[in-house]
Amino acid sequence: MNQAIIIGDDQRWQALNQCIEFSAQVMGAKVQCAVRKKTLEHLVGLPLTNDEKILEAYHSVQFDIEELLEEKLKEEDFAANGALIL
Repeated sequence: MNQAIIIGDDQRWQALNQCIEFSAQVMGAKVQCAVRKKTLEHLVGLPLTNDEKILEAYHSVQFDIEELLEEKLKEEDFAANGALIL
C-alpha cells in the first residue's frame, strides 16, 4: 500500500461523467479523485459494460490507481477544482 496516498472506501460510479469518484488522504488532507471509465478499461484490458463490473474492475486495480495518482501528485497535475483525475 502506498503511504503518500490512501484511498478511501467511498467509491461511486458517476454514469453522467463516466467515471468513478472517490476521496483520498494526501499527506493528511482530503482530496477528491476520479478515474475515467476509459482509463479503467485500459488498466484492466477489458470493456466495462455495467455498474457492478466497473466497481469490481476498480477494486482489482486499486493499487495501480494509487501509483498513477501519486505520479499526478508529484507533477502537481490537479484539475481546476483541485481533484486528481486519471
